[in-house]
Amino acid sequence: MHKTKIFVAGCLFSSLFSGAWYVNEKVKREYVETVSFDDSAIRLTNTETPIEKLTEEANVFEKFRPREYVRVVIR
Repeated sequence: MHKTKIFVAGCLFSSLFSGAWYVNEKVKREYVETVSFDDSAIRLTNTETPIEKLTEEANVFEKFRPREYVRVVIR
């Protein structure tokens, strides 16, 4: 009786774990780290592309800042 319960619990756990892993791999997001140069003397040249343009074209997201748990984005 206990062997059957252990077997069923192991099958349920492994099926839920593998299903969650598969879904996580399917919807994986890439994050980029952005640095703000507002106060510095660095300026973009005509050949450089700002990170906002790159993230709009690709499926790449900006990393969360410290203590930023939710980000509301208007699309």
